[in-house]
Formats: sequence, C-alpha cells, structure tokens
Amino acid sequence: MAQEIGYPKFLRDTAVKQIDKDTWEAELTDDWNIGGVANGGYSMATAARALSEYLTHKDPLSITGHYLSRVEPGKATLEIEELNIGRSISTALLKFIQNGEEKIRFTSCFTDFSKSKGDNLREVEAPKFAPIEDCIDMPYIEGFTPVLEKQIERKFTPNSNWWDQERPRDRACLDAYYSWPGGEDVDLFSIIFFLDTMSPPVFNRLGSRGWVPSIELTVHLKQLPSPGPLKMRGKTDFITSGFLEEDDEIWDSEGNLIGLARQMAKLRFPKN
Repeated sequence: MAQEIGYPKFLRDTAVKQIDKDTWEAELTDDWNIGGVANGGYSMATAARALSEYLTHKDPLSITGHYLSRVEPGKATLEIEELNIGRSISTALLKFIQNGEEKIRFTSCFTDFSKSKGDNLREVEAPKFAPIEDCIDMPYIEGFTPVLEKQIERKFTPNSNWWDQERPRDRACLDAYYSWPGGEDVDLFSIIFFLDTMSPPVFNRLGSRGWVPSIELTVHLKQLPSPGPLKMRGKTDFITSGFLEEDDEIWDSEGNLIGLARQMAKLRFPKN
C-alpha cells in the first residue's frame, strides 16, 4: 500500500476531537517536524480546526501564536476561551497544552468569507515568477532537509536555490510555487500551514547555517484560493541582535492575495 502523503495526511494529522464544551484533543505526528519539533504552522492549523468547530464563524481571518516552549509529536490538549461573538467576527483564545504545560498561546478572529461584503483596494500586484517549468526542487538530504518537505510540492525560482553553497548570495528573499502533491484544492487551514513552511529567507543571503525558531507568528487570511499552484514569497529585511522578522505572502493562480504572515524569530547558530 502506498504511503499516505500530502493533503489526505494533513487532514488526518490536524484532526481534533471534542472532549467537553471548551476542550479539544489532537494527536500530532512527526511527519510535520523541523528537527524534532512540530512545525509552528502545523500546530497553528491544528488549533484553527478546533477553533473553527467551536466558534459561530468557521473561516480563520487572523491568528497569532506565541510559542512558549517546544511542541513535540504526541497528544495535545486544546483549551478554548470565547472572547466575543459578533455579527461578522468571532474572537477566541486557545491554549495548546502538552503534558500539563502550555506550549503555545493563540488568539484568533474567525469570520464567514461567503458573507463578507465591503470595499476592495489593491495597490500591489502579484509578484512575477519564472514559469513553473523553469523552477527547481530543493534536494532532499537525509538529516538536513525537514521531514515535512515530503508532504508538500514546491518549486523554487532559479534565484531562490539557497542550498547551493557555490552561488552568489542575493538578498534575503525566496520565491516558490506551492501545491499539494496530489493536486487537491487548497483550503484555508492549508494556507495557515504553508505560510510557516518557507525556508528561512535569510539563508538566501547568509547561507544555510543555524536554525530559525519562531517566537511569534501572525497569519492573516483573505479568501479561498482559485485552483492551481500558489505563489509564495518570503523575505527578511532586518536582523537585530539575532532577532529577525520574516514576511510571507501567498497569491493564487488568478493573482489574488490569499494570505499574509509575519513572524518574529531568532537566528541561532550551532554550538561549537
């Protein structure tokens, strides 16, 4: 039997089970790890599923996570506190707990995009990428490449091959096409996950050294994407005393902005 990968596995591995009125349970797997730690977007997508089941409004609009401690594969308890239920937005807090310790604190706003009405303004167009057939896969190197790379389909543009140690170093910006390996439509929970999977853009400027754990991550969702590969751009403009911001954006095949993320992280180097 072929091993389940991609979107079907994502649905299974972000599933939540209600325990009581305000409490859900999840079982995290190690297939979405970076090193031995669960990817922050995977944890956030799992939390978003519980919040969507709990709240009146079902579509994630904004989620912020403060990452307090390492999240590892295994059982997690998700405790939800309702903050406000309005006509168009529901707001809630979620505590992500493992072994009795709060590992992440999420605050969130949910809405119903099918009923959203209001003005629109676009001052920026979708970024121009090289054709997808000219883009390249990141090589999978056992012990170096995060295991979650096996779960997603992405093609980096020719100037985003940060793993090539011989190439000239450009600015801290990376571009890649994203999709699920099976070609399934991408839902909003997938967008949350994708927005925390871009390789650290700083690697395109300084080389692939150290690691960049998240301290805080905020994701904003705009709408469901049209079918087809997504364009994702990640960039870092400043590093100060090792702390950096990474900004990511995802656009669909019709040039619509689908999601934005900003995270604060710490650039850490291996100890000699």
